[in-house]
Amino acid sequence: MADSPDVDLELWGKSRGLRGSRYPLICHLLDTAAAAEALWDGYISPGLRRVVAAELGVDEGRARGLLAYWAGLHDIGKCTAGFQKQDEDGFARLNGYPSVDAEAIKHAFAAHVWLGQALVGAGYRTGRKSAPAFRVAQLLGGHHGTFAPFNHWEFTDPLGSVPALGEGRWEEQRQAIAETVYELVGRPEPPQRISAAGAALACGLVILADWLVSQDSFLLERIGEGLPKRGDVSGLKRHLSRSRAVLPAVLREAGLGRLGFKPGGFTDDFPFQPNDLQKSLSERLPALLDGDPGLLLITVPMGEGKTEAALFAGRLMGEAAGMPGYFFGLPTMATSDQMLRRVDEFRSRRVEGADSLTLLHSMAWLNAAYTGEGEESGVLTSDPMAARWLMGSKRGLLANLAVGTIDQALLAVLRGRHNVLRMLGLSGKVLIVDEVHAYDAFMQGLLKRLLEWLGALRVPVVLLSATLPAGVGRRLAEAYLVGAGIRDPQVPQVVYPGWIYASPKHAASVPVRCPERRLRVETRDVPLDAEGRPDRSAALREALGPLVREGGCAAVICNTVAEAQLTYLALREWLDEVVPAEADAPQLRLLHSRFEAHRREKITQEVVSWFGKDAADRSRRSAILVATQVIEQSLDLDFDLVVSDLAPIALLLQRAGRCHRHAKFDAERPQWARDMRLVVLNPVDADGKPVVPRAWPFVYPAALLRRTREVLARLPEGRVIIPGDVQGLVDQVYDESFGDADTPITEEDLERLADEQTKDLYAQMAAIPAPLGIDDLSKLSGDDFVTEYSTRLGADSGRIVCCTRDADGRLMLGDESLPVEPQGKKGDRTWFTKDQVRLVLNHSIPVPGTWLRGASDGAATPPTWAASPHLSEVVVVELSGEQSAGRLGNRKVHLCEGLGLSDLPASLCCRQRPVANVARVRCPMTY
Repeated sequence: MADSPDVDLELWGKSRGLRGSRYPLICHLLDTAAAAEALWDGYISPGLRRVVAAELGVDEGRARGLLAYWAGLHDIGKCTAGFQKQDEDGFARLNGYPSVDAEAIKHAFAAHVWLGQALVGAGYRTGRKSAPAFRVAQLLGGHHGTFAPFNHWEFTDPLGSVPALGEGRWEEQRQAIAETVYELVGRPEPPQRISAAGAALACGLVILADWLVSQDSFLLERIGEGLPKRGDVSGLKRHLSRSRAVLPAVLREAGLGRLGFKPGGFTDDFPFQPNDLQKSLSERLPALLDGDPGLLLITVPMGEGKTEAALFAGRLMGEAAGMPGYFFGLPTMATSDQMLRRVDEFRSRRVEGADSLTLLHSMAWLNAAYTGEGEESGVLTSDPMAARWLMGSKRGLLANLAVGTIDQALLAVLRGRHNVLRMLGLSGKVLIVDEVHAYDAFMQGLLKRLLEWLGALRVPVVLLSATLPAGVGRRLAEAYLVGAGIRDPQVPQVVYPGWIYASPKHAASVPVRCPERRLRVETRDVPLDAEGRPDRSAALREALGPLVREGGCAAVICNTVAEAQLTYLALREWLDEVVPAEADAPQLRLLHSRFEAHRREKITQEVVSWFGKDAADRSRRSAILVATQVIEQSLDLDFDLVVSDLAPIALLLQRAGRCHRHAKFDAERPQWARDMRLVVLNPVDADGKPVVPRAWPFVYPAALLRRTREVLARLPEGRVIIPGDVQGLVDQVYDESFGDADTPITEEDLERLADEQTKDLYAQMAAIPAPLGIDDLSKLSGDDFVTEYSTRLGADSGRIVCCTRDADGRLMLGDESLPVEPQGKKGDRTWFTKDQVRLVLNHSIPVPGTWLRGASDGAATPPTWAASPHLSEVVVVELSGEQSAGRLGNRKVHLCEGLGLSDLPASLCCRQRPVANVARVRCPMTY
């Protein structure tokens, strides 16, 4: 080190946003090394520290030093002419550097190429692709989110293979920087091996450290305090010491810290006594947690307290594994928003330490209760739930507590950018996945791969379902155990109702007692109309007649939005006819996905206030809710009667779980609703034969609908005993052993099997390999064949906003002008402000992708939106006339306050019948 030259402080590492200043490259590298140390000491959970050290083949002390060293090298590729030229004034200050006559390369790739031989010089082993010298070079080259593939020539001769690195003083300075970092972080001894999982976590930590110390506020504060005058070791050592001193505060401000829970049992977690499920977990689970972390699968009927059971069990599992905290994954944004409140209530009672809670889905930043802005600021907490830094892009999973769509977790195993950062965020806490049955074969395939990774990383997992086929549950548990290193996993038999626990050391299958309920299932044949849609009118009038006469609450659940809208209109017309003008008609509401965002949220809150467990004046309420699958999961609603379109048995039982859900309302139910009752509408053709409406196969496989119909026809006395019959019914419908005497194989069965196998194959193509199947980290990023995937196969959708024109010709969103020109401005840069984007997205409506074909270039969409990441995909539809009609491609659409967005004929959705007290049922076409 004595012969090594000083580091040139004119080599800059950061300049953008620094008010004309430049931040020395070596200072940024030492800051990042200090951040890695601070994260290890104050953020990374004890259990995750053990895992990282084990995957690096070293003890925890050595792991800390290695991570700091590697973090301190991540941007060494900025010591190249191509990068330094990006700041012309900064480049002009460099002296003695030879010109480089080669095409510039990205600095992350420069690090990937150059670091291999530098690490060999520091004692790192070579050999195969996974040898430490190349693996560290590759993981550091991936700190921008993607990994370059191994190239032997680049590895052995970096300067010859990539002339853009530059020779002479460029090479001299890279050597000086690497040696200085090595010296100042304590000259950590090289590891003998680094697993792929360990490399992924190390890269995630480096990315996080880099992001923390790249904040403008941090850099400007350090510049203000004074930077080193010379690049000698003593001056840089002082800089590193100052960075180490300030970084704990930087972590606290970012919301990164250690989470803990107050000691206690179930009654400390929740203000009520445990039921049999919760009691059994309290009594049996702790004894199973003395070994490696494992997977808990809870399968009990709807309304049996799975959420509370998961939070309680997850707390025990996280504490035992040294990984406290949760990510709670759910099927939809709406269910995530509902769960956020429940998790926030739990944390307010039980959490100690750093307890930032993030909400993770694409519209989360519009949730005022979460962001602490607007009228709902302080509804759940007196402050925003999470530090603002954690609310930034790609950072939410780093919070110790998080709630969001399951997609946020699945992205960790999709080949793409920054998946290793997501994996780091998942690895320090417990993963809870609700409604496991709700995911198709593609998402199940991704979930299996995620469970393999979490098994390898010793992350506790809790899976929840009321209607999960036993085979699916077994395969998910097997994936976790395979990842944990069990070659021939033996999964306990899935019990219903009950729970299983599977870990490398323990296997348990624990039945539980649940209150027995008898569900009366009635099927009603419904003919198809001229458009091929079910005509539900007669069946609904029969089923809902007692409610109209005597009062009560009912849900009518349709399989498509258009059919829900038609059903709502038919019921509205019927109520106009049968309810005397002087009488109070049942309140009628419609809920589906195709409302404006703010309107849907308002309706959802109203529905919860009417039908939720805390509903007031339930005995005096008479109401009918027409809805789609949006109320099927995680909305805690209670109805006296549920009427549903035919759907796969698992989902029918989920819908039935909204009937008589809370015993507290039983005494208030009308006489006609004393029984728990599900009415299933079965479409038939003109000859009375079962038929599948033309739109339904796009929602559910025809084979599952046929099998469900057959199972319902065989129900003894038309009754389902809950919980005793549930698992058997589900397994009959989803049975994979086709062709036996009882379930002969059909064309529909073959189509369903082929579809599921295809989706599983796509999942394997889209997902990163299992941890033991990775020799080259570039497999985490993708290849020429697989470049980009979504977590939802075929999820073709988009968003629109509907506008009208005022007298001055301006496009209006309600009472406000449509944002056309960005209001944010700094220098030459402009952007649409958060308030402008919020206004648009609060009025946005999701639509099928087929609706947008030919509409993306609509004349009403401001061309200025094209540069906005939030608005560029939103299409503006101009409405006009009394019918509030507009065109979306070749489709004529209408927007109605009570009906939402519709492509039904105007003659249907704009009918205005003169009735008394019209406000109670009328659906005026208004915007």
